[in-house]
Amino acid sequence: MFLEKLISIGEPFLAHGMTAAEILHQVTDVSTDGRFLENVIVVELAREEDRLKYATLPLMTWGEYNEIGGREKKKGGKKKKAAFVADTARGLALPYALASGGNPTVPQGRYGVAVYPAYPNSVSKMTTSNEVARFLRKRLDKTLNLPVDIVGSDLEAIAGQISDLMEKVNANVVAKENQGYTLIAIVFPEDDETYLYMDRAPVMGDRRYILVGESELYPGKYIVADVAKLENCFWESKMAEGMEKGRREKCSICGKQEEAVSPYCKAWNWLSYTWDAPLSERFRGDKPDLSGAVGALCRSCYSSLIMGAGIFSEISAPLPYYLTRELFLPVASATGRDSAKKSKTRLPAIHGCALVLPFRKGIDVAESGEMLKEALDAFRSKNMRKGKNDLALAAITGFEAVLPGDFNSDDYRLTIVYYQASQADVQLRAVIEDVLPSTLRILADYMPQVADEAAEVKRKIAVTETDFMADNYRSLFYILIRAYGGGYLWHTLRSVLNRRPVNRERFVRGAALRMNGYAGRPDDRSFWGLREEVAFYLAFGKFLNFYNNEILKEGSTVSDWRQMLDKIAKTAPDQLTFSNVEELGFAAGYLTNRFGRWYYYNTGGNKEKKSEGKDFIKHRVMTFGSKLTPDMVWRKALSRFQEYAVKLDINLPDDFRRRAGVVESEFRRLRQQVERNRDEFMGAFWSGYMLAPEAAKEGS
Repeated sequence: MFLEKLISIGEPFLAHGMTAAEILHQVTDVSTDGRFLENVIVVELAREEDRLKYATLPLMTWGEYNEIGGREKKKGGKKKKAAFVADTARGLALPYALASGGNPTVPQGRYGVAVYPAYPNSVSKMTTSNEVARFLRKRLDKTLNLPVDIVGSDLEAIAGQISDLMEKVNANVVAKENQGYTLIAIVFPEDDETYLYMDRAPVMGDRRYILVGESELYPGKYIVADVAKLENCFWESKMAEGMEKGRREKCSICGKQEEAVSPYCKAWNWLSYTWDAPLSERFRGDKPDLSGAVGALCRSCYSSLIMGAGIFSEISAPLPYYLTRELFLPVASATGRDSAKKSKTRLPAIHGCALVLPFRKGIDVAESGEMLKEALDAFRSKNMRKGKNDLALAAITGFEAVLPGDFNSDDYRLTIVYYQASQADVQLRAVIEDVLPSTLRILADYMPQVADEAAEVKRKIAVTETDFMADNYRSLFYILIRAYGGGYLWHTLRSVLNRRPVNRERFVRGAALRMNGYAGRPDDRSFWGLREEVAFYLAFGKFLNFYNNEILKEGSTVSDWRQMLDKIAKTAPDQLTFSNVEELGFAAGYLTNRFGRWYYYNTGGNKEKKSEGKDFIKHRVMTFGSKLTPDMVWRKALSRFQEYAVKLDINLPDDFRRRAGVVESEFRRLRQQVERNRDEFMGAFWSGYMLAPEAAKEGS
């Protein structure tokens, strides 16, 4: 159950040394969306006998403006833009949580304290007191911790004071000196309450108190926020939100017999109840009982859920664009891939998140709280620490994530989640559970060798090309998309991370089809497309060999291309024999390339005269746009080398004749196996064809 995983993530953060300020920093939106601190309006309330006193503090900006370079002016110089940088540490004095779905400009959920974000599209309207009163009235009804009722003339007077300040905000917006995001707060300072008066302002970095501002009602006094009480107010408001969708007397997670509420929360849109298809009939309707349909959570579990959901959002990261684009490319069509790469269609953003959970009960208790807190902070911040054996996961997962060295043992398990989210909809792409940290480290350590293999193949194929880089091949996520396409990616990734066998035939088929697609195209870039596919085919084959040998400790492996190249080039013809289809296909491709060089020069190709000869494959084998098959290789190439040589007066070396005869004979012997493994033959054929080193050296 996904809720249990989020609770398991949030629980250790709450249990091991987080201060109230750190909790508010994590579970509110002050640190992640501090734009509202650009315009801070605070209304100060106090009682004088039976009368309510109120005053607004001067319009404040909690943050600073940093100049950044802008567009160049036409007449020289650069136009500077000012970017607002929020003071989020002070912003925790007026914490707020933004709704993740629906219309953010309308009141949603519950407010722990009277702190209300106002969006720019409301600023011009709120220059009138009537609009401000309407704005406040709807939110005050949903506020839990305000010890006075603000109604009637008091509400109108307060709204009038706020509207005066909103005129200043609007003027700044019109002058393009301000974005217009505003935070409106109503505070009622009293001794031992959430907000209180102090004779002096708290120092910067005070762990308990944060300055709100200087009092207007009592000059010389300072209004400060008690962070610990603010935290309690926040949790009360969240519990009230959960209670909106049902309550029970027992927690569904830990089993405590106490008040338990539904896991509903406006700050987390994953539990949207607007789509009720999974719910049973009795839980549907305008007010679905999520506590009965999904479960009910006690205060402790609900707090851990909110914390875990916040951490989930924080440590989630989008897939890079090159991976997202690859995910939507066709896997079996060279032309389709090239066309899709040119498309300007906007692709959906896909995010990933790696959750670390204890596998052995009591593991989080056995470790010291300070160590666990440090590791959890590294996990959350995604920063590598020196000397801590932390592991960067991007090469495996595709998105940025860090596994702290403290969690890098098989006492823990990872759950990796891929999802596509919008405001009102969440689509789970994959949930991969029970991933061993040791598996991730083995894979991460090996991936550079896959990239090195691809780079070496590229250098071998074309020494004139300057780009021999293969950095994308360092990503397991990337090579699996290339091998299996978006349709089979998630299944295959789950198999690899859970140490299960993977389907080689599907990869071979896609690669063979793409190679044939590039080989049959007339354009000049087809060679480089084919080169890239051969490099990928051989690099991924090496990865599969490693995976079967080192991780699965079983499964079939294929011959290394160096061994196959050495065999067909150096083994004496009378000792030459082939044990499998791949070796045979590689040898056939090698010989076809060598013969093709002679064919080219004997049909008019000459570098000095800059004349073009004929491409043997396209002229004699893949005629009329046909797709190359093993049977065509045998009938139109291997078995007819001598015939073409006689017609064109090509003086074939005796060594080549003998090798070609052996390969043609071996094809007849293994013909049934070839028919059953056509794609494997063709993948190896194009590899041998592109990797024939002697062919590149032959002058005629």
